[in-house]
Amino acid sequence: MLSQADPLSQNLFNLDLDTWRPLRTKLTPVFTSRKLKEMFVLISECSDHLVDYLEKLVKETNTIECHEVTAKYATDVIGNCAFGIEMDALANEDSEFRRIGRDVFRPPLTHRIRNTIKEYWPKLFDFLGHIVPDSEITSFFTRVIVDTMAYREKHNIVRHDFVNTLMELKNSDKLGDFDLTDSLLAAQAFIFFAAGYETSSTAMTNVLYELALNQKMQDRLRDEIDQEYLKHGNDFAYKNVLEMVYLDKIVKGMS
Repeated sequence: MLSQADPLSQNLFNLDLDTWRPLRTKLTPVFTSRKLKEMFVLISECSDHLVDYLEKLVKETNTIECHEVTAKYATDVIGNCAFGIEMDALANEDSEFRRIGRDVFRPPLTHRIRNTIKEYWPKLFDFLGHIVPDSEITSFFTRVIVDTMAYREKHNIVRHDFVNTLMELKNSDKLGDFDLTDSLLAAQAFIFFAAGYETSSTAMTNVLYELALNQKMQDRLRDEIDQEYLKHGNDFAYKNVLEMVYLDKIVKGMS
């Protein structure tokens, strides 16, 4: 089977209907607004790290690569909120998660060769997959998910995040006529990371670029944000972000 040659291909985008439907039903609650509210504190902490990082960066250079900054920030947020792991991508230039994120969308030559064979000669890839070692990305995500779940089970740690949802799936009765293997769970974690990481960082980069070109809009948005902070201070919450009408227009219009 192709899934044996490429375990991460077992994600929601590629599954057959009988496997996709029950998995999607169980994973959907992770993406609700209620979950976002619960994660807001974690997102705020990552934002504080972003501010510190930018303050340090502007002292060192006059030019900032916005996409690299937003990619690091997105990596930290997803890692903290979804996996319960301190990615440290902003502070650590050698962050393993950040490097893997680059490889997902800018794969090295060996990965591109594997992907080409998989796309054009799937039967050959199915055969070679048992000979050629798993890609680093596959090994990485499988190891992270398996180790994280094992650690939480051992220490009775419960966090309302994506990994916890995967643990509940693993410990539940069968969802259908398929086994919830470690590779199947790792594949869902992989697509969660890949989909959230690149889309979020690209959207933020586009917004920052457009704001850099429009000083008046930038000033107006900054004023709105400053006013909300003055009103709520340390009690600033998820609902206050929703009250920022101009911010909403900016994000929807520029991302």
